[in-house]
Amino acid sequence: MYNPGPCYYMEKLAVGPDVDPRRISLDFTVAHNLEAIANCLGKPVGDVTVLVLDRPRHAKLISEIRAAGARIRMISDGDVGGAIETAKPEAPVDVMMGIGGTPEGVIAAAALKCMGGHIQGRLWARDEEEAAAIKASGRDLERILYTDDLVKGTDVSLVCCCV
Repeated sequence: MYNPGPCYYMEKLAVGPDVDPRRISLDFTVAHNLEAIANCLGKPVGDVTVLVLDRPRHAKLISEIRAAGARIRMISDGDVGGAIETAKPEAPVDVMMGIGGTPEGVIAAAALKCMGGHIQGRLWARDEEEAAAIKASGRDLERILYTDDLVKGTDVSLVCCCV
């Protein structure tokens, strides 16, 4: 499993097995990703539901999602569960976007790998001091980490318990 070192947060983009991961990227605009997701799912962007953690840091993301015409489902916490939701049959959400905990991103990657879904993550520094520590640890703040980067191998299992 991926070791994020001193990086506490990660930008995330998680989808279920019906979305071709080659058609989306953290490097693409929100509108482009939502259009690609809609095309993969065979529905209009207006019927795509995006799960986002309710945090002030997501104000710009929420604005971009709304401008693209997609629906938003805000949650107060639990982006591991949110990522899992994208991969469930008849999922209530189509994609999870935003910045959340890096350890949670690794756990979500394990779950999605088991379920056939996909996640992309990119380390996100809270401030310049954290950015310097991340860079000093040899990690790249620009690199996109894919499901297989976060959880290597094929012998993966995950047991979750929610209260």
